[in-house]
Amino acid sequence: MPISQSMIARVQEVVDMAAFEVFVTTVVAGAVFAFLLRRFNVTRVHPSLKGYQKLGTTGPSNLLDEYDSGYTIPQASQTIKDGAGWKVKALLIHPIKSCAPVELSSAEVNGTGFVWDRKFAFAELLTPQARRDAVDEAKKPQWTFRTQRTPGYEKLAHVRPEVWLRPRNNDSHVSTPQDGMLIVSYPYTPSGPFASFVKFFLPSFLLPSKSSFSVPLELPDNHDYPVERVTIWKDSPLWVNVGRHVPESFRLYLGAKNALTLFRVDPNSPREVFRCAPRKEQLGYQANVGFADAYPVHLLNISSVHDIGERVKEDIPRFSSRRFRPNILIQGPAAFNEDDWKIIRIGTHVFFCACHTVRCRLPNVDPDTGARHPVEPDKTLKSFRCIDDGDPLNACLGLQLVPAEGQVFQVHVEDEVVVLERGEHHYIKQ
Repeated sequence: MPISQSMIARVQEVVDMAAFEVFVTTVVAGAVFAFLLRRFNVTRVHPSLKGYQKLGTTGPSNLLDEYDSGYTIPQASQTIKDGAGWKVKALLIHPIKSCAPVELSSAEVNGTGFVWDRKFAFAELLTPQARRDAVDEAKKPQWTFRTQRTPGYEKLAHVRPEVWLRPRNNDSHVSTPQDGMLIVSYPYTPSGPFASFVKFFLPSFLLPSKSSFSVPLELPDNHDYPVERVTIWKDSPLWVNVGRHVPESFRLYLGAKNALTLFRVDPNSPREVFRCAPRKEQLGYQANVGFADAYPVHLLNISSVHDIGERVKEDIPRFSSRRFRPNILIQGPAAFNEDDWKIIRIGTHVFFCACHTVRCRLPNVDPDTGARHPVEPDKTLKSFRCIDDGDPLNACLGLQLVPAEGQVFQVHVEDEVVVLERGEHHYIKQ
């Protein structure tokens, strides 16, 4: 029986209708699936935060005008009298090392630095390049901290921690997990058995914009988390592995090739601060740090940042102070005036300026995009900021501080900054 054109047209119509129905069914199913994903994502990772307070500024950011030309004060400028009007412009903490900051209007400080600053860090399980004659212990895989310095970990710039605190019961001296929560958000990346379906069929507007997970800020003495060694530079403290809270989707987001976990500082195993820092006999307490590189507090002068920004503006038009990850950003002094500060007072509290901050290539990563510039600002910094004979091959910008008191006190935005003593710095390497 010959096939007529009308029969062919009818078959085509049926095929088209079936394809259309499959398409509609897929879209509807995808929308329902996306709705469930969003709902599941919110309810699964966010505990009830009723009674908690989010740590951070309550008003506009103090960094909104950080690019304003009014903060450009040349090094030789005499327009502002030494010390007149110098003050704290912004305060920041980085609860997870190398992740996004939390901006504060006032901050608690103690002998370890800003409370909740760099108390957590991600670590990767790496096999060390040990010598052939090394003992077996030296050849075992080790947890090694990871930051934006490491190529491939620039995505940490988009990992946003939030600190949620609940006021303590004054009648209780027992630390419980309910005292605070760390909520960690990161861009949503499909994972699991439906990942291919999600990536292929669902438009981005139907998908969650982010994923997140939560970690208790404080741990009771009888916690059952493993306590393991984690390598941070030349230190290997025994700290708390809280990786059970980190979902597999986070490792996939970062693209980690090995096992990945999250460590929390154990206050019972401090990294004591020596090198350029004042000693216990002078301070009255032993300074120590968590995941900070070497010293408790990092201070930066916004005029110095503007000087660098002007030199690299063709490569980086909007050069943010956040690239240098300070705790205290000050305004008022001319560029690099801080280079010879030895003792300062912020508000009513004294800090020892232990040494210059020796810079690595981490500031090459844009804190907004996570993109790494191949050379800047590292190249420009090294062209004129290798100023410390203790490390003549590396550039310096900013100061490392040690509080003069070990007990908790507060500093605030707008606090006056006064230089009490000036002198030379000689950096001591790790």
